[in-house]
Amino acid sequence: MTTIKMPQLGESVTEGTIERWLVKEGDTVEQYDPLFEVVTDKVNAEVPAEVAGTITKIMVPDGETVKVGTPLAEISGDGAGAAPSEAPAAEEASAEAAAESPAAQAAPEGAPAPEPEQPAAQAPPQPEAPAASEPEPVVAQAEPPAAEAASAEAPDTAPATDGSVRMTPAVRRLVREHNIDITQLTGSGAGGRVTRDDVLAYVEGRGATAAAPEAAPAPAPAPAAAAETATPPAAAAAPAPATAPAAFTPPAPIAAPTGGDVEIPLTQMRKGIAAKMTRVKQTVPHAYTVVEVDMHNVVRWREENNEAYKAREGIGLSYVAAVVKAVTETLRQHPTLNSQFAEDKVVLKQAMNIGIAVAVDNGLLVPVIHNADQLSISGVNHRIQDLAARARTNKLKLDEIQGGTFTVNNTGWFGSVSSMPIINAPEVAILSMEAIVKRPVVTTIESEDVIVIRPMMNMTCSFDHRVLDGAQVGAFMADVRKRLEAWDPATPIG
Repeated sequence: MTTIKMPQLGESVTEGTIERWLVKEGDTVEQYDPLFEVVTDKVNAEVPAEVAGTITKIMVPDGETVKVGTPLAEISGDGAGAAPSEAPAAEEASAEAAAESPAAQAAPEGAPAPEPEQPAAQAPPQPEAPAASEPEPVVAQAEPPAAEAASAEAPDTAPATDGSVRMTPAVRRLVREHNIDITQLTGSGAGGRVTRDDVLAYVEGRGATAAAPEAAPAPAPAPAAAAETATPPAAAAAPAPATAPAAFTPPAPIAAPTGGDVEIPLTQMRKGIAAKMTRVKQTVPHAYTVVEVDMHNVVRWREENNEAYKAREGIGLSYVAAVVKAVTETLRQHPTLNSQFAEDKVVLKQAMNIGIAVAVDNGLLVPVIHNADQLSISGVNHRIQDLAARARTNKLKLDEIQGGTFTVNNTGWFGSVSSMPIINAPEVAILSMEAIVKRPVVTTIESEDVIVIRPMMNMTCSFDHRVLDGAQVGAFMADVRKRLEAWDPATPIG
């Protein structure tokens, strides 16, 4: 008999919430089959079975928050539905196994092979979110699958409201997007769980029916609405981005007025974000510096290389990769910004582990590119694509959300031109890149001041004033700007 316990999904994590059991008592599971979804303030993940066998007992119900190490379930390892043993084995649930557990499936555009090793239990990634425009610190996602377009032609009118069908949050979201009556779905996963393949197969079948000669034509507003969703406000003003970033997921529409306010409980992730942001703002004295960068050479470099790179690598070049490369090279000259505050001392970090802020459903994660200074631009680009895609599907490993020394944020993907990011403590600085917008600027050509149209980008650096002063950060930002403005169009991508 094996006892499944609440794993520790982070060095500072002390508890987790059982979001949903994916199996029930009496179900037979194979090793690495997902058992339940767990949510902490750092990561969402599906926890896999350590052994093959039969679920003989579930001790903690859906929605309950328990301490790390709390027994959650028992599995009879002989594969038979025997009664629970009175002396179950006390095997510890591995945090690494939990972090590597299979989760809601998604993949970046072109399905590039990720650099880090994938766990044996992980299912193949599949496309999920539609694309938007404007560079962001997140991976390019595949365009909406053909099945999704087909579903727009003949939408189901029955809302997906039945919470009794087993499926992951990402699959449930896909069901909502296609407006499917989930009572019509048959699950092929463990314990009758509805998988992404089940949903897409249903959508494809429905699309084929809609394509019959007698089918009514698709409503005109649908394509327009999809186009509006995929295009951020500043897209017309900005040059073509390095990637086609995932569209921002809008909040669920508010129900029609009923005479009273609606209370929405905070998710475990949102509670964790609220606690950390409040603590950081109360304890870290923030200061800010903004510089303006002429991105003309970087834009030209990307335009000259993007198509060939995409044909070779299967993904587009991201402006974020160029900025990360400029940042790591500049941090060598300004090591104090690559440090951590530790009460009575400052720890200068030797590794340059760059955190990349990634927007996920109703939250934010900061996966880390370890030793980013040792990677080529292509290596950084692939890591950004891979980490962001797996951040959105709860498939990050534990070490991929720890150990950051400096964070790069990209609020420009949704059109922002100025922001004041909160430091990811114990780091002492965070750089935010804003939208690249064509503007008239004054420059000197052959000793003459002339007005030209250039793609300009603001960069904001928030810094911990206990460790850094304006002069230090100003010099750092000036050097980052010089590197980007002097970018050689022949810069190798690697």
